[in-house]
Amino acid sequence: LESNPVYFNSHDVEVLKRTTGFPMLTKDKLRERNVFDTLRDDFMACFGQWDFEPADLNITQESSVHIWHGKEDKVVPFQLQRCVLQKQPLINYHEIPQGGHLIVHNDGTCDAILRSLLLGEEHKMYKPVLQLNV
Repeated sequence: LESNPVYFNSHDVEVLKRTTGFPMLTKDKLRERNVFDTLRDDFMACFGQWDFEPADLNITQESSVHIWHGKEDKVVPFQLQRCVLQKQPLINYHEIPQGGHLIVHNDGTCDAILRSLLLGEEHKMYKPVLQLNV
């Protein structure tokens, strides 16, 4: 993993090193039924047919929809969220500059998310990005 972190940035690799019991996806692990089922379900949710188009949802001023995304996410590219934001400009999009795919495990990120959602506070690093160039 350290020599070829295909899906993780340096912050994600540090999270994986310090999190005991984090499920590492080795060749042997992929042969386990529960691991295979979990990955299959993730791929079906990501690439399968949905009954609606999320970008077409009716988001209003009264709604409070937030997306937090790591700019260095190698699993789900940040450009995807920027495209969603172009179709849904009322979404509060928070782009975490050095954040990878495992941003919720970074120190302070969950606290900042909860403070934003529950108290309306905005962390200076995670303020919504208002204008984007995809």
